Amino acid sequence: MMPSAGNRVPANGAMGSQVVGSSGAGGDVECLYLRRSISNGITEKLTSPDIAGQSEKARSLLGYSHGLSRETRLEGTMLRLFWIVLLCWLGHSAAWAEMRLPPAGEVSLGEHWELLRDPQDVLTIEQLSRPEFAAAFQPQHSPPALGYVKGAVWLRITLTRPEQAAPVWLLELRSALLDDVTLFEPLAAGGYAQRVSGDRRPVAGRDVDYRNPVFQLDLPVDKPVTLYLRVRSTSTMSFPLVAWSPEAFISFIGTELLLFGLFYAAHLVLLITSVWFYWVTRNLSFGLFSLTVLANLFTSLSAEGFTYQYLLPGWPLTSDAVYVVSWFFATPLGTLFTAHYLGLYESPWRRWAIGFSLLAWGVALVMTPCLLLGNVWWIRPLALLWGLITMGILLIASAVMTWRGQKAARVLLFVLVLLFGGTVLRLARNVGAIDPGPFVDNANYLGMMAFLLIMNSAISWRYTDMRAEKEAAQAEALRVARQAERDLEVKVALRTQALRSAMAQVEASLSLERRAQEEQRQFLSTVSHELRTPLAVIDATAQNLDLDDAHDDPQTSARYQKILRATQRLTMLLNDSLHEDGFELLRHGSRPSPTRLADLLEDAAAAAQLLSEGHRLEVDGERLPETFPCDASLLRLALRTLADNAVKYTPAGCRVVLRGREVAEGVELEVQDNGPGIEATDLPRVFERFYRGQNAGQKPGTGLGLSLARRMVEMQGGTLTLDSAPGQGCRATIFLPSAPQGVQAQASAMGAANV
Repeated sequence: MMPSAGNRVPANGAMGSQVVGSSGAGGDVECLYLRRSISNGITEKLTSPDIAGQSEKARSLLGYSHGLSRETRLEGTMLRLFWIVLLCWLGHSAAWAEMRLPPAGEVSLGEHWELLRDPQDVLTIEQLSRPEFAAAFQPQHSPPALGYVKGAVWLRITLTRPEQAAPVWLLELRSALLDDVTLFEPLAAGGYAQRVSGDRRPVAGRDVDYRNPVFQLDLPVDKPVTLYLRVRSTSTMSFPLVAWSPEAFISFIGTELLLFGLFYAAHLVLLITSVWFYWVTRNLSFGLFSLTVLANLFTSLSAEGFTYQYLLPGWPLTSDAVYVVSWFFATPLGTLFTAHYLGLYESPWRRWAIGFSLLAWGVALVMTPCLLLGNVWWIRPLALLWGLITMGILLIASAVMTWRGQKAARVLLFVLVLLFGGTVLRLARNVGAIDPGPFVDNANYLGMMAFLLIMNSAISWRYTDMRAEKEAAQAEALRVARQAERDLEVKVALRTQALRSAMAQVEASLSLERRAQEEQRQFLSTVSHELRTPLAVIDATAQNLDLDDAHDDPQTSARYQKILRATQRLTMLLNDSLHEDGFELLRHGSRPSPTRLADLLEDAAAAAQLLSEGHRLEVDGERLPETFPCDASLLRLALRTLADNAVKYTPAGCRVVLRGREVAEGVELEVQDNGPGIEATDLPRVFERFYRGQNAGQKPGTGLGLSLARRMVEMQGGTLTLDSAPGQGCRATIFLPSAPQGVQAQASAMGAANV
């Protein structure tokens, strides 16, 4: 076995043997022996002939040259005393750092280790074996609490196994987040055996398949062994340092797995229940809470090394990425949940709440790639500080809401105080302000568990209260509805009685109207029949007179023609207006078919020509389609009515134009004249039944023409409008849509129902 660098000194001959210090009087004797042997060894070596050719300055340091002054010899004596004191201090340090192991169990090494910092990460184990580096190690009085360290640190431990102790021991660095840990164990033949661990290396390369770095130690009996540990990590270097006998370690693992199993089982139960409640209720609080639980579950699994040990044993970098992402994104998720629970997004602080939530997400999105890709060591303490600041702001918001009387904020304020306290202890431990220990190491988990359990109950109670309020509101609404139903039944009974009376009156009125319509129809039929005979006589007589006329007198011939036109006009009116087929046409509705609209315009112009007195009738149908689906009979009657009115109510010689054109959604047909027009007071009422305007004068008519024409157009789904201004003529416009058959049929039924 190679002696410890802290206990080995260069010596000449027998003076170079290893000296192991101990406490008490024995340690003082050994120190005295060490001081004498070292002094003599240095003196012999430096006064040997090998250095006879050295400079005068070197010889003056020892005070052995002939002829040296008294001051020079005094200076050499002081130098020798300095080396003696230094080496005695090294002996005491080695004696203090040595640890004698018990027969078995758990051994804390927190007060039995020494530290050497290597900020540039350049030292090697060979360099540490030299006295000048061995003297640089500093004894420590508590477990490693180094915080976040740049570079590497070296730990030196000296262990002695008594004969009655277990032959095999395990050395554990209780932190799963250490990136790279290397153990240097001295070999009997010289040199050091090197073993590695850490979360940046696969689990298969470890001494022990465990989440924390654990090294197996085969120690000789009653021989001190000095071990060196080199630790590199961007995570905190605050961890307990423990030696285990195998049986004690196995027992500890069983207890540990039981406690962690309960811890993670609670997380899973909370996660499943919150997801289920969200699925059933669609309450966003349960959804955000489930995401918060999930993030904290993966954070704790990764922080304790279970993701690295069980889920991703061969993917250390992926495991570290899972930890970083879940850790960094737990803060914005918790912020969303807390703000939503407090109702900040619906409060006057809505803009501030949204802005702070976006800031939390932005910080997480920036920090995550910086740590994953750049491996910047100061990102982790900064993230811890940012989480603490976020928690403090939420704590202040909860306190304000509690002060304003919000009951839900009281519970949140209590659990945030617990979580904030646990996070403060964890941050102080991670930066090395306080020593690690069972409570400090798990304070953050205890606070988080309290937060999750209490908040799960709180949102469940809150949902229960909301549901109770909703059910109470529904019950009240049901009571009001039933009361309203009873009131409505009374009103309906009264209204029904009133309606029955009204229906009886309406039925009587309808019966009278039907009787009047039937009498009117019979009267019109009778009038039509009785008028046809004298009209036929007048027409025949006028034709005979016209045939017998020698046409010597033009005025007489014109009078005969006028009589013929008048009889033809009366006959056409009787055929078109008072014929039974016309009434049947209105009753049966529209029957569309492909129709040549230009021919209907020509027909209306020809019919109006019989009534004209020198009117100029023009037809323009060039912009119409070849055929158009419509009811030709209805449209013919409507166009004749419009053309007859244009001739009837305008002076002789006026111009009447019948035109048509195809538009985007159908066709437009117009009948326009340049007569005196319609008065503004009459225009709104021209489509009323039996209404006649002021310009009707003594001209014969019933006031039904325009009303019937509009109804015929509307039965086809179209419209009939009339534009006029006094002195500027009148324009009647028919619009027929290019509607599907169903629409036209519906319009036809509606029109027929109005007959």
